[in-house]
Amino acid sequence: MNTEKILVTMDNFQSKKLFERAQKSIPGGVNSPVRAFKSVGRSPIFIKRAKGAYLYDADDNRYIDYINSWGPMILGHAYEPVVKAIQEKVLDSTSFGAPTELEVEMAELIKTMAPNVDLIRMVSSGTEACMSALRLARGFTGRNKFIKFEGCYHGHADAFLVKAGSGVATFNIQSVPGITGGVSNDTLTAPYNDLAAVQKLIGENRHEIAAIIIEPVAGNMGCVPPSPGYLEGLRKICDQENIVLMFDEVMTGFRLAKGGAQERFNVNADLMTYGKVIGAGMPVGAFAGKEHIMQHIAPLGNVYQAGTLSGNPIAMIAGYTLLKTLKEDPSIYVELEEKSNYLCTGLNKVFRETNIPLVINQVGSMISVHFSEEPVTDFRTSVASNTKLFNKFFHAMLKRGVYLPPSAFESWFVCNALSKDDIQYTIDAARESLQEISAQQ
Repeated sequence: MNTEKILVTMDNFQSKKLFERAQKSIPGGVNSPVRAFKSVGRSPIFIKRAKGAYLYDADDNRYIDYINSWGPMILGHAYEPVVKAIQEKVLDSTSFGAPTELEVEMAELIKTMAPNVDLIRMVSSGTEACMSALRLARGFTGRNKFIKFEGCYHGHADAFLVKAGSGVATFNIQSVPGITGGVSNDTLTAPYNDLAAVQKLIGENRHEIAAIIIEPVAGNMGCVPPSPGYLEGLRKICDQENIVLMFDEVMTGFRLAKGGAQERFNVNADLMTYGKVIGAGMPVGAFAGKEHIMQHIAPLGNVYQAGTLSGNPIAMIAGYTLLKTLKEDPSIYVELEEKSNYLCTGLNKVFRETNIPLVINQVGSMISVHFSEEPVTDFRTSVASNTKLFNKFFHAMLKRGVYLPPSAFESWFVCNALSKDDIQYTIDAARESLQEISAQQ
């Protein structure tokens, strides 16, 4: 790895100027709250371009990227076949608002990769996918209530912003203004990895629950894996109670395996939602599932959902190119796993050298570091971790050119463009950062 410019000049003059300018026209100066870097106590970095495993900011500093646009850049930024496909397709126009053959090809491709997909509806974001899938589950069952898990984030639709983790937790927002009591009353919450709590809720709301929605690997309280037997237990409960089991695979889909979390854990969901990964980072999403449920969506059924930009040709060609590469080259997942394991092994070794309590969670190429003395298995144990130490670690790593999520409640994402040198550099940077933090205490 070329280490030129790897020690970042932390004044970030151009980024600061852009932030000052942005605040005059954009709420908080950003178009998504976590980008504000508020929780880590600094102004945000404005990115100018990216290539492979690297980001370049407005001051021309280079960073090794462990956000990867929050997951979809599995093969790295500006992956050449995707870029070329977009350049060619955009000559035909950016949108039609009409069916295209490419949408059909995309749906057919996803059906060959993800289990339990008979029908799939394209939308424009992960939020829209989850919102629409929940409406479908309610329409299919004739029930209104649903269960979600504390710390799991399914987008910013009203029904999902109860104990939603991630950005809400980062900003310590306990209740979200604008959400009506009726909506909140239909949202039942349980601790992640707690089957008994789910069974209790079902007992208290017998025959009223339409769906259980879950991130099969939580990515919005840091990376939190499901306990052994947990997803299987939810599947069994849903079968017994005629409840729709929904996997939110916006983060895990096509990342943890060709068939996502369903394939990795060998547990079938009834409905699945996907996000920007099916657009190679473009704004897109989808919800999918078995025909007997999906046939209730309009125009087949009476559950209405629509969108002018659904199946947008630019997003479709980008996603099709990425997913086809992932399908045709299974070695990519082997390499991702090897690189992620190398990173985690190295970080664990570094962390053992210090007296700072740390926990690393990993599932495939999703990773998170929690400054905690106890295992992090749910939202309670995640928020109990030492966020002040995380903030110090974030700044120390950023100074060394390693770009981590600016929140203790977000997963890291490894891309296959990372070299072994990049990963070793990250491990060495972590060692220096922890030594720096220890010296300050």
